[in-house]
Amino acid sequence: MKKEKIKNLLYFIGKSLGILGLLFIFYKLSQEYTWSSFTEQFILLIPIVPLLILLNLASLLLGIYGWHLILLHYAQRHFPYLSSYYYFSKTEIAKYLPGNIFHFVGRQALASRIGLTQTHMAKISLLHALFLLTGTLLVSTVFAWFTPDTPLFILLLMALSTIVAFMVLVYLYPSFPFKLKFSLNIQFAISIALQGCMLGAIVLYQTNTDAIDLFFQCISIYTISWLIGFVTPGASGGLGVREGAFIAISSYLQINISEEIIIFSVLLTRLINILVDILLYLSTYMIQPKSVKETP
Repeated sequence: MKKEKIKNLLYFIGKSLGILGLLFIFYKLSQEYTWSSFTEQFILLIPIVPLLILLNLASLLLGIYGWHLILLHYAQRHFPYLSSYYYFSKTEIAKYLPGNIFHFVGRQALASRIGLTQTHMAKISLLHALFLLTGTLLVSTVFAWFTPDTPLFILLLMALSTIVAFMVLVYLYPSFPFKLKFSLNIQFAISIALQGCMLGAIVLYQTNTDAIDLFFQCISIYTISWLIGFVTPGASGGLGVREGAFIAISSYLQINISEEIIIFSVLLTRLINILVDILLYLSTYMIQPKSVKETP
């Protein structure tokens, strides 16, 4: 009876956090962005907006599948991908709340449904975060090596950071299969790279160029910026931190594009991120409750 009450309470908290997350998004947008600053340039980019949404959606779905594989490894019973999709999409919106941790809290509600303790679920959330860390470092390092004029010390530092992060992952979770560790790192790296591809596409479309070097550079810088926003305590979904980091790194490396294009590109990328997060959240209301119940 007590476990049932705790399960219901966690479910309620997760649902409430999702709603609060939506409200907070619109609050932040009203504070930091104005509609007039987007309108003129946004109209010019309308032809590629569907592509941007598809890239972001593919990134999230791939990331959710990685989380699903982690859960399946530890769960005491098999359950469908739809269950993981439901809980991830329902809670992901809560990352925009102050603290940048409430999406993890909401996912604790899934624990009892797949035969896991709350402590075990917390360890899984940490493992998931470590996979995001190592995957992001990996993809940013790979694309940086294909980018000309990147200082050698930065390349070496990025490569070393990737190796150290993976070693920490192996050390902290020795019982997790090495082969699965490696494949999930690649999977999360691709997931984050798709986010970078989205920003790269926005930049290239505005500059009217097909320079592959610039495209790779945008992916590398964006993924590092994504990571900075991800690990910054209290940053709601990395809001503001990710964008500021991209602008600062771009300025330091003296990328051959105007500051106006850089600023608009990171803001539009964030807008697409938020839009897709909202769409995934709303899609959970179309999933029948029986789809997320325990599976024998």
